[in-house]
Amino acid sequence: MKWIVVSIVVFVVGYTVVNLYFRKPGKAYRPYQDANDRATTARLLAAGWHKLPLDTRRPIEKAALDHAPAPIAHGAVGLGLDFAPNFAEAPKLVASIDKVTAPAEVAHGQDYSLHFTASVTDQHLQLGELTLYQRGNELVLVPETEKLPGQQLMTRWNDATHAVTFATTALPPGRYSARIVARGPAATWSFTVK
Repeated sequence: MKWIVVSIVVFVVGYTVVNLYFRKPGKAYRPYQDANDRATTARLLAAGWHKLPLDTRRPIEKAALDHAPAPIAHGAVGLGLDFAPNFAEAPKLVASIDKVTAPAEVAHGQDYSLHFTASVTDQHLQLGELTLYQRGNELVLVPETEKLPGQQLMTRWNDATHAVTFATTALPPGRYSARIVARGPAATWSFTVK
């Protein structure tokens, strides 16, 4: 009986040492997710879409605009017919975009900043990754949700305000249409890069 206990202890200690010594640093390999990401990227590039880098944060202050705000309208539900087929797996979108504050114009080379309020249906979710896509004069902001860690952790409110900033150096001067997609109607507006 002792040799069974000794062999289990030796195996567990040996396995732990080997695992810690040879473990790959960083994220674990996720074959399904990585394949979906590669397929989505290939489809988006083939359709003419590419990502723009952006900076996101949870603002403390209220949105203040230097210029007149852009009028906001509601568009199609979800990703839209032109954008949805490019995803291998549909992103987990927020429930709705409740409010958007964005300037109607910006000087070329300056940062374009907007604030938006997004709602989630479940308080076990929060806004996760935000991705900005561009094709020609069309910009699409895709806010995805993610589960909060743990079983009991919940957000206090169903909605939250977020600030997004991106550089206009990659955008040639002209008129742009922008939208923030959700499971409900998308928020759409136009702005000018001077």
